[in-house]
Amino acid sequence: MVRENDILDSLKNRLEFSLYNNRIVSKGKNIIDSRERYEELLHSKISRYSLPKMSMFYSNSKFKTSIYRAAEPSPCLDEILYKYEYLIPYGKEYWFAIFTSLDKKKPMQLVSSFGRRNTRKSIIDDIELNGLNSNTGELNTGAFVWCYDGKKKLAVPAVETKTIATGNSICSTGNGFDMSISGTVPEYRVSIDSDQIKCDFKVKKPLKGYDEEILNEMKMGLNYQVYNLYYDFEGTLNDKEYEGRCYLQKVILSTPLVPWNWSRLMFKDGSYFVFFKPYFGSKDIYYALRNKGMFYSAEHDRLFWINNIDVKNDSRMVNWKFRSECDGYSLNVAVKAYSHHKFSFKHGGTFNYNEFLVNVKKFDFQAEGIKTNIKKLGIGAGMVEDATGLLI
Repeated sequence: MVRENDILDSLKNRLEFSLYNNRIVSKGKNIIDSRERYEELLHSKISRYSLPKMSMFYSNSKFKTSIYRAAEPSPCLDEILYKYEYLIPYGKEYWFAIFTSLDKKKPMQLVSSFGRRNTRKSIIDDIELNGLNSNTGELNTGAFVWCYDGKKKLAVPAVETKTIATGNSICSTGNGFDMSISGTVPEYRVSIDSDQIKCDFKVKKPLKGYDEEILNEMKMGLNYQVYNLYYDFEGTLNDKEYEGRCYLQKVILSTPLVPWNWSRLMFKDGSYFVFFKPYFGSKDIYYALRNKGMFYSAEHDRLFWINNIDVKNDSRMVNWKFRSECDGYSLNVAVKAYSHHKFSFKHGGTFNYNEFLVNVKKFDFQAEGIKTNIKKLGIGAGMVEDATGLLI
């Protein structure tokens, strides 16, 4: 294991800011010596602004990190889903709705999102946004949707939208794009209307398994929050009917965007595997801020926690392998991408966000006398995210 200090010291040569005479420059001012340790650099950049009291880093503090069974009481997330955050400078909030059908080897999958960064200027691909906090009840946001419909990829490029929340609904609309999330437990609805992609999905609470997950944690004095609803769905995409698994997600960050790998894989029998690995550094030399996942076995109705997941991919970023072995369990996963989409975020750094829709080719897991594999689990599919760069 590489020492933390070695990793932090190596990062000064890997930061993806514009460099000039060994100094990092932002808008021609606020020059920071690139020889500073990474954590000092990060803190010095953010602390140039008058930050709110530390309590604001813990907005929604009553929501604690946890995961909930579908049959057990759990917090209602509507007050998270249907409200805007008063973000600190460069804070971020994003809404996601992601759908996976398991009806064929290259199944339908759809990825949709809208959100903002609290700054006067953000650049997403070719659009420029002002995502500052609003007192008018209307947010300036960026939005996108893309999918693989079972035969081909369809994509609506990132566009600028206006987002409005009213009661039990939130809608993001503009430039030929309209996306709405509405409803409450146990049934929500997600509708998208655009030239290339039109969908209307009912999103229903499952009868078993785990249906809700909350992460509300601090790293380096900054807060990140992730709220997930793991639900079933049915409905239409471009007039064709689908059903499968969905998750609705709200992400709230007072942190910069740092590199990460994330994946969620679903199986025909109702099992799933998910992990999240944000880190500082490169793929070869890094310091993981978190490296944890979970596997839910529907056959055994059990949840297994998995740590220190090793992520490898080929040069084309088509074939991916996830491995972990520890006292009491072993995991060996191989997936293959069949569709890919990329977004780039700029201004205050550069951040590349790659999404890969994948088939599961291999899944071997054993723990505590339990063994399972892809033959038992059935068809598996999902998404892998590979994010690189740094965005304040």
